[in-house]
Amino acid sequence: MKIFTYIIPILTVLNISCRGFLDEISQDQIRPDKADHFASLILNECTLKHAYFPGGSHMTDDISENSLVETSKKKTYKTIYTWQNEIELDENGYRINSNNAWTDLYRSIAILNDVLISIDDIYDTEAEIAFVRGEAYFLRAYSYFDLVNLYALPYEPGKATTQLGVPIRLTHGVEQTYTRNSVEECYEQIERDLKAGRAELARSGLTKTLWHPTVEACDLLMSRIKLFKQEWESVIAYADSVTSKRGMMKLLDSMQFINSSNSEILYSFQYKRANNNIEHMKNTGYIVSGDLLAQYDDSNDIRFKCFFVKQSNNRQTNYYPRKFESYFSNVGIFNMRVAEAWLNKAEAYVHLDDISSAQAALKHIVYNRYRQPNKVVIPVDPEELLRFIYDERRREFCFEEHFRWYDLRRMGVDCRPEFRHIFTYVNENSLQEGQEAYSLLKDDPNYVLPIPLGERDNNPLIINNDRMAKLPEAV
Repeated sequence: MKIFTYIIPILTVLNISCRGFLDEISQDQIRPDKADHFASLILNECTLKHAYFPGGSHMTDDISENSLVETSKKKTYKTIYTWQNEIELDENGYRINSNNAWTDLYRSIAILNDVLISIDDIYDTEAEIAFVRGEAYFLRAYSYFDLVNLYALPYEPGKATTQLGVPIRLTHGVEQTYTRNSVEECYEQIERDLKAGRAELARSGLTKTLWHPTVEACDLLMSRIKLFKQEWESVIAYADSVTSKRGMMKLLDSMQFINSSNSEILYSFQYKRANNNIEHMKNTGYIVSGDLLAQYDDSNDIRFKCFFVKQSNNRQTNYYPRKFESYFSNVGIFNMRVAEAWLNKAEAYVHLDDISSAQAALKHIVYNRYRQPNKVVIPVDPEELLRFIYDERRREFCFEEHFRWYDLRRMGVDCRPEFRHIFTYVNENSLQEGQEAYSLLKDDPNYVLPIPLGERDNNPLIINNDRMAKLPEAV
């Protein structure tokens, strides 16, 4: 199915998604007449159902297979877990449903395009209209940010103008064919949207629940974008605008970390889904990797207990992420929070050779995440300090959105680890029948997803990403 077949008129989308608060004009026409109608559409279709790639963590060193679980259960994520060239085709060539982020993100963009086009035709207060417009710009920027970081190569200064990004669409027309814009053009559009969104949210003067973005959320996302573009001074400037207004909260063993009373949370999104819980991970045969667990000082790092749960039986002990459960959050499972601003600043300062400022930024993380902060040694050597920052990002944001995958992509070969995933074949009688290993290399071309098969089947102009076939290795 073509991506832009999802760019449908907003009246149809509103009819499907928001029936119950729209006035019926005729049997075949429904017209929104309040900003709140558009706000409800955005909330339900683009925030609570925030589009993302569910297998993002399976491609990283944060997840391992459960060697005791039957192959029939693990095969759902096998092609992603082993970085196969075609993640939508299993080893027998059968089509599997595992690359929907493209379609889902463009569907969100279609809705947001229609909101931005139609919002000026309604009658409401200027503040309410400005807020909805700002939220739509923010979310469109976020959607394109995810698209270009899932389906295009990492941003490289000096190369981004020639690197293939993703198609940019800002209207609600339907096109039969389309081409990919450059990575540079994608980031330019993302920044335009984010600046426009920030201006509209500020102009509205309104503050709503955590399910809605704020000016600070816009600044944090811009800091992240500048980090990915390696514009270090701008990273610090945008992060400063967050940390000067919002503080961090000391994590406690007994607390529910993500809740409306935690001022560290800037924006919450993606309501709990069936494929984002501990039972789903257990049933599909994947667990938290030993490599990730080893990154924590389990006696000093408060996050260890807050972020993971241990489950044992008579055969093994496994850990699962708590971030998908109500223990961790009573709002969304993904969250933008102040900790990222401090980590963004710390990384930028290292690249600017300002080691003392980088260490000072990290102290905010250490103080609020460790029981005994004075026992944590922050490195002085620039290379070791940068590694410490990447490790803190991994510890802080594991299993949230695509954080670890994006960080691995942008590290470059000098910092990026090389790692292997083991896949164990287990029959329905729980007997092991063999093992295979697959490697993700430091300079691996598979650090970008393939364009979905459906897009390639229907659009002859779309160019796929260059990836390599992954063959099994001996364990």
